[in-house]
This record gives sequence, C-alpha cells and structure tokens, in this order.
Amino acid sequence: MPREIPRHSEVSGIASAAYLKASKHVYEDSYRMLSNAVKLVRESSRGQIFAVFDGISSAKRGGHSAQKMAEELLRFYREPKKFPRSSEGIKTLLMESNNNICNWGVEVHNTGDRSLGGCAGTIAWIYEESAVIFHSGDTVAYYIGCGNNAVTQLTPLHQREDGAIYNYFGIGNSLNIYMKEIKLEEGDRLLLLSDGVTKSFDMHEIADIITANANNDIAVWELVRLSRLKGSQDDITAMLIEFEDEDIE
Repeated sequence: MPREIPRHSEVSGIASAAYLKASKHVYEDSYRMLSNAVKLVRESSRGQIFAVFDGISSAKRGGHSAQKMAEELLRFYREPKKFPRSSEGIKTLLMESNNNICNWGVEVHNTGDRSLGGCAGTIAWIYEESAVIFHSGDTVAYYIGCGNNAVTQLTPLHQREDGAIYNYFGIGNSLNIYMKEIKLEEGDRLLLLSDGVTKSFDMHEIADIITANANNDIAVWELVRLSRLKGSQDDITAMLIEFEDEDIE
C-alpha cells in the first residue's frame, strides 16, 4: 500500500497554496500570500501581492534567496514613501532586493565563479481590477478564465536548452524583469507554480486538474500531490488565486 503524502497547504483570503519539499532536507522554494486577510495589507489600500520563488539549486544560498525575496515584499506596505503604489514601485523593490542578493558575492569553482545566491520568481500584484505580473526565471503564471476555463501562460521561460536559467533574481544590474498586466473579472483565476509542477504536467493538464475541483484549497493540493506521484523529485509549490469583486482593491 503506497505511503500517504502528508499535506502541506495554507489559505489566505482569495489565495490557496500547497507545497512539498524534495527528498533533500532543505526546502528551496518559497511563497508569499499578502492578501487582504493580512491586517497590514488590508489597511494600506495598496493592493494584494502573491508570489512563488524557486531557489537555484546550484547556488549555495539559492534557498535563502527565495526566502529573502518573499520576505522583502512586505516592504511595499511598510515603506510606502520609498515604493510608490504602482508597478514601478514594485519593480523598484524587486530590483533592490535582487541587487542585495547579488551583493552576497560569488563562490569560486574550477569552472568559474558562481553566484552564492539566486532564484526564479513570479509575483502577482492585484490592484483595482487588474493583475500585474512580474517575472524572472522558470517559475510560471497561468491565467484560467471564468466560465470557459480557457488557460493562458502569462510568463516566458528564461531558460537555456540545457535547463539553466539566464535571467533570475540575484543576478544584479543585468536583471530584466518581465512585466505583464491583465484585466480581471470575478471568478478569474491565477496559478503561480514552481517548476516542480511544470516538469510533470503541461499547461492543459494542469488546468484540467485545477478545474476538476470546485474547492481551490483541494484543487491546489491535488495538483501538488499528483506532481509528486507523477515522479517530480524537485520542490513543488503551487498557488491558486481566485478574484472576487468585493475583495479587489
């Protein structure tokens, strides 16, 4: 009889997240749900931020980088004078955090210097009736429309043929943050994923798993669970956000 997979999931406002760590002892993904369920977010009237980060496994402090980027997002609410309530305000915060990680330095290898830190990441800022996506690396954002359940990939893969990512948080001044804005309607959903999911299923299979479950908490856990059963040995992180008119700033 197969061993039951212990469930790791969390709900915050309009978002549900689930994760499983790889067989290694350190979880190198990280996520953040800064929804209106958080008092600081709700009282700021600066919108909601959701994010998934994936530490680069070849970087000694890859997991720390993912955690650091997730923690830094709180500064958008705590330092409103420094980071304006705009896409540029969030981009400025992400660039500053990226440079801070870059300043951790490099580790010397026979094949050349290697950054101590680095992570992929996809961030969604929900404000009024729009979502702005900020992205770097091989994490992914999908849009699932209300009604017809049509799925669209919102983010490109900044990845070479050998699987290495060439654009990531921690790379320093050369970072090119991809940005995309979409309009929202009630019932639309965003799905943020680390590559522990996308290595297991294609876009349409992922959408089928999500839409087969009416409860978002169950749906996102089912996606994570099935990714492990499909053979994904990486860290697996998924976040599902469903837009509700009364909860959009």
